[in-house]
Amino acid sequence: MKKIYVFLSCMLLIGSTLWGQEIRVTGKVTDFNDGSTLPGVTILVKGTTQGTITDANGNYSISVNPNGTLVYSFLGMTTEEVPVQGRTTINIELMPDIATLQELVVTAYGISREKKSLGYSAQDVLGESISEIKSQNLISSLSGKVAGVQITTASGAVGSSARITIRGNSSFTNNNQPLFVVDGTPISNFSTGASQWGGADFGNAAMDIDPANIESITVLKGGAASALYGQYAANGVILITTKDRSKKSEPMGVNISSSVTFDEVYILANMQNKYGQGYNGGEYEYRLYLQNNGLTEAEYSYQQYALDRGFRYYNGLGGGKNDGTDESWGPRLDIGLNLPQFNSPYTLDASGLPIYEATPWVSNPSNTKDFFQTGITYDNTIEIYGSTDISTTRLSVSNMNVKGTIPNTDLTRNSVNFSGSISPSKKFNTRVVMNYVNNNSDNLPGGGYDENNVMQSIGGWFGRQVDMNALKENWDKDDPFGRPYNWNQSYFNNPYWVVNKNTISRNRDRVFGNITMTYNLTKWLSVMGRVGNDYFTEFRKGVIANRSIASTYGGSFWQSNREMNEFNADLIFNFDYKFTDDIRVDGLVGGNYMDRSFKSSSLEAQELTVPDLYTIGNVRGNPLTGMYNYNMVSNSVFGAINTSFRNYVFLNGTYRVDWSSTLPQESWAYPYYSIGASFVFSEAFKLESNSFSFGRIRASYAKTGMATSPYRIHPTYRNRDPYAGNTLFFISREYPVSNLVNEDMYTYEGGFELSFFNNRLGIDATYFDNTTVNQLIGVNVPSSTGFNSMLINAGEIQNTGYELLLRLGILRKSGGLNWDMVVNWSKSKDMVNELYGDLERYQISRSWGAVTIDAIPGEAYGVIRGIGYIRDDQGRVVINPNTGLPMRTPIPVEIGNITPDWVGGVTNTFSYKNVNFSFLIDGRKGGDIFSVTKMFGAYAGVSAETAEGDIRENGLIIGQDVLSEWGAVFAATNESGVILYDEDGFAIAGTEENDYRISAQKYFADYYGIHEASIIDGSFIKLREVALGYTLPKSLVNRVGFAKSISISLIGRNLALLYTDKSNNIGIDTETAFGIGNDGLGLEQYQLPPARSIGFRINISL
Repeated sequence: MKKIYVFLSCMLLIGSTLWGQEIRVTGKVTDFNDGSTLPGVTILVKGTTQGTITDANGNYSISVNPNGTLVYSFLGMTTEEVPVQGRTTINIELMPDIATLQELVVTAYGISREKKSLGYSAQDVLGESISEIKSQNLISSLSGKVAGVQITTASGAVGSSARITIRGNSSFTNNNQPLFVVDGTPISNFSTGASQWGGADFGNAAMDIDPANIESITVLKGGAASALYGQYAANGVILITTKDRSKKSEPMGVNISSSVTFDEVYILANMQNKYGQGYNGGEYEYRLYLQNNGLTEAEYSYQQYALDRGFRYYNGLGGGKNDGTDESWGPRLDIGLNLPQFNSPYTLDASGLPIYEATPWVSNPSNTKDFFQTGITYDNTIEIYGSTDISTTRLSVSNMNVKGTIPNTDLTRNSVNFSGSISPSKKFNTRVVMNYVNNNSDNLPGGGYDENNVMQSIGGWFGRQVDMNALKENWDKDDPFGRPYNWNQSYFNNPYWVVNKNTISRNRDRVFGNITMTYNLTKWLSVMGRVGNDYFTEFRKGVIANRSIASTYGGSFWQSNREMNEFNADLIFNFDYKFTDDIRVDGLVGGNYMDRSFKSSSLEAQELTVPDLYTIGNVRGNPLTGMYNYNMVSNSVFGAINTSFRNYVFLNGTYRVDWSSTLPQESWAYPYYSIGASFVFSEAFKLESNSFSFGRIRASYAKTGMATSPYRIHPTYRNRDPYAGNTLFFISREYPVSNLVNEDMYTYEGGFELSFFNNRLGIDATYFDNTTVNQLIGVNVPSSTGFNSMLINAGEIQNTGYELLLRLGILRKSGGLNWDMVVNWSKSKDMVNELYGDLERYQISRSWGAVTIDAIPGEAYGVIRGIGYIRDDQGRVVINPNTGLPMRTPIPVEIGNITPDWVGGVTNTFSYKNVNFSFLIDGRKGGDIFSVTKMFGAYAGVSAETAEGDIRENGLIIGQDVLSEWGAVFAATNESGVILYDEDGFAIAGTEENDYRISAQKYFADYYGIHEASIIDGSFIKLREVALGYTLPKSLVNRVGFAKSISISLIGRNLALLYTDKSNNIGIDTETAFGIGNDGLGLEQYQLPPARSIGFRINISL
């Protein structure tokens, strides 16, 4: 290495001229981020060919005129010009140049290539951009940072899952998420979320990856980019490269990073605070009662009416007046009423039964928010690295400890990352990367529509007068009837009882990594062998305490064990041959063997002999047990060739064949291929100038695909609940089809890349067209076959869209203010072109009542269907003249679509001397959501819209007081007043405008049956990330003595919701969806709210 430095120095010094009075300047060049020294930096005297380079320790020495200027340049770093000004010592720090770093990208199987040579789009995300402001889930850290990528979070709870899709949804039944590859080895991103009716979100496996270990992430978007990975990568690839200290020169170094962030819930549903628990308590109902009974207010006061007909607590089960209800249609709050309540003082009568006192009936506007606590996340990492002439070593140990915003919820992740390489000769190199992760939680929040999801009660069915503090202080005490202390004994447990007694735990141990050996056979040919493995074991357990609402005898529990292993072995020959100065060919030929296995066993105890003793030996009766195993194997051969002509014309091609065990024998072999081209016209036509820096066009075509899961082509048996002590088995009700083939995806992509003003402005635009055929879908079959459904190959989805990446160097001044901006934007249209035969629609998922998410030919993917309003030709709602309520469609109709119009993000980065500041704003336009929170919030009378204006005091007229943007007309009737209907069963609209006044309670109770009323436009804009950092000056660091560099940062994530659509009057976080699989898209169901995180980070390099 030193000989190379000497040689380069001599070459740079040839032809140098002496200036009259020169001085010798010495110094050191270091990396601005971590303080490490930079060898091989070129230093030139501006305006001359006189120069030198830094040695292995980053030191340099050069003769220069005292009034001259030195120019420092290094690949991947910004070029700096520094006036000498008579100084003899100049130490300088170089900052990463994002534009230059993008010139090289990691492609399939870890091969680094020049970006300009690619015929497809690939985008890098630097490790610093995701490790500075960490998210608990790596996927969430990518929000707004990659064009064409959409991130969906399952909820705001600790340890929640996140979903990532690239260029839309292309499959009805596959999960539409990309393949994850870490240092060349595929790893699992499995996930298990809560169902619609309960359970917990156990997170997705990519959250095991610690961002502190990541050097860069490359997103391979199209088929041409991912075809080499075959059946596992039709939806794109996330290539993760972990940190490798082979480019650093220090024999040893230590980096310490520590942060603490404080989390506060910041998006909660909008609640009304005018009326409390009960029924028929509004002033409108009160006046109607007086009118109907010939009474005056003096004869029958509102206080007495509230006691008799609105609300009066006794036992929380209906023993008082409406005290068993969980709705808030009761008496008005904060007007001086006094009513018996669950937390009122009481005395016991002669029978020992309580008599509750009447206490002030007042609102508790913050009772939902009061349940949440300030969450705290501690994240600490220590990295030790070193190198010799032939080897490098890096060891990183990190701990993340999270206290959730929901009381008694937590998450802990302990990670160890080791990487090392050794090159005993110039021809041979061995690299080892190993990761161990322990990811555990003593309690994860419950989810879905279930009593153990606290948001279902406090976020939707919660009296607006309930004092949360009383529930908190007394959750472990009993009420006068010997039941757990609670505001309502009919439907929901005390939320503090839920989080302290009904817990759900998880513990996962995981090991993944690989060993890679490379041998250079010749100057142009090398062989690489790699074995990689991803293994985890996970234990889960959930308990329902005795005396919980809906609990069984003694309580209950369930537990499960899961084990997954995926082994990959690669043998690859890489070649790179230059035929002439103009023609160069490189590529690879190789093979892959993959073996994946999964095992699970479960036990459920529905009753316990000794209450709250959650052991197998304490099970009352026979426990329910289950077991599921699978194994799948594939063999693959593949190759890639890349040809360049004069370094401005590039042709790429790939080919792969997979033999998969999940397909019938006659379909085992399945080919995938791609071809691409890139033309750098700026170099071909010598167009470079001060105003135009670079230009190229690219295009590609590819065929990729997706295989089915194991055991779909043969009959399989599963066990079910035992009968009379005997285990029973049943055959799958899906008819096995032996002629299944892969789903095929054909992709076209074209784009251009332009750069102006010395790379100060960069534009990267892409158009794509992906068509997926032979979809794997289930269709119904006659019950006479003995089966319910059959899996077939049918259907077609076409994804077309645009991606735009803008890079702007708005201000660039050495030692002064720098301002860079990056804009990511994409628009995708996911069209269902056809299904199977005369099948009119295919159900992707189902929610409440008749609400479904469907694929319909000729429509965008993800049509939301449900019961809607009947309207006239002007869009006015048709009203039943007999009830004053809207007329409903007799059958489900299209009421929305989950596909967004566009997604995007804007990152701004500023730096001035030792200060840096950055912020990210991202958002989404469109994409509808069916919100259960909105539906039941209205039905239960807790949402703000149920008490807007004076509608509870004076009633309302549809089309005037509500739905005024549409208007309303009565349905047409005959002479006898009977409503007229058309041949399809839809009420016919009349011409008379609606003037029928009804109560707010009557109107909003109708929300449950009209699903269109609960559709929300999912648009949002968020202030996603903010970081303000300061790097201590060298002079100050040197006084510390033990450190090379110290930086401190103020960091924030999910700081503000800047925009949401007016249809989101319930005020939920539209970014979250019910789940992260296809069955949860577009469905929101009492999601746990997101948290705003603010904290500090310190980085120290030793």
